[in-house]
Amino acid sequence: MKVRSAAAPVGLGPEDDGEEGDMGQSSTQDLRNRLNAMLEDDSQSFRGADLANLIREKYGKSYDAIFIQKDFMGRKLLALNIMWKYQEQRSFPLTEDEYIYRLDGIAETLREWGAVSMVKNSLKSTRERPRIGKAVSLMIDPELLGARGNEWLTS
Repeated sequence: MKVRSAAAPVGLGPEDDGEEGDMGQSSTQDLRNRLNAMLEDDSQSFRGADLANLIREKYGKSYDAIFIQKDFMGRKLLALNIMWKYQEQRSFPLTEDEYIYRLDGIAETLREWGAVSMVKNSLKSTRERPRIGKAVSLMIDPELLGARGNEWLTS
């Protein structure tokens, strides 16, 4: 069945060749690519140091971060958790260089997913703060990530 969303912005739907667009994987990827191009942000140059700076600007400390999977109302979701341990603690197991290297891996994954803007916006808008035993979860909807997001989901 071919469906065209009435809510799709002008110029974001399938090419106007007289046929309705097929809402398959390539159409979703094409829409994602066009939306990312419209955002015109610096997502492709986003690095671990940039993520560290965002975290420091928000919280005043260099908190650790990890990806996690959550189940919410029957849906599998991904989140970037800002943890309660931070680099300035004596007990933190990483040096500054190791910390940035760790965040480089996270930043690379966010770039591959096209989720840099999503995480930046979530981090800027959240009022939560990491505290002992409580991380701040920045939710990432795997449906918006396509096949790459599904690689992270386990049964």
